[in-house]
Amino acid sequence: MELPFSEPIFIIKQQHKLKRNSLKKKLRFYIEKLVLEEYHKEGISDEAHINNINSIVNYTINYNKENDILSNGKLNFGVSQKLLNLYLKYKWCLKKIPTPPHFPVDRRIQSILKMKKIASWTQMSDSKEYEKIIAAVRDLAKTEGLSVAHYELKYFQRSQND
Repeated sequence: MELPFSEPIFIIKQQHKLKRNSLKKKLRFYIEKLVLEEYHKEGISDEAHINNINSIVNYTINYNKENDILSNGKLNFGVSQKLLNLYLKYKWCLKKIPTPPHFPVDRRIQSILKMKKIASWTQMSDSKEYEKIIAAVRDLAKTEGLSVAHYELKYFQRSQND
């Protein structure tokens, strides 16, 4: 016996999948363009970097207005910083760009730093907690004459067993 609504549900799921894939492609293109324009020069400021993370948030807000794909209407600051900072880290490790201004912030790094209050990076709605974490690592990195990106690479790498 065939269910009368099975075909429309399938179509709705397929449309959702197409929209989700479209967002992934367009977001990747947006981040690649941003990196090409902004990060091939040394010394991007914290303020400019945070503005770029916020531009990703804003891009997803605008995309979602037309496509209604994101449950909260956007990717929040924490997810956006993770996307941009991971992409920058990979490009840097491949020697495609100079040292990035920050690193991907997550729970693991905060635990290693023994931060009193651990902020969930997936729940960060703005830059406040993020900036506190960057500042804490910057203070440690300065004692060794390292950038925050170099410090993260040296001390916060996952072992093969993680």
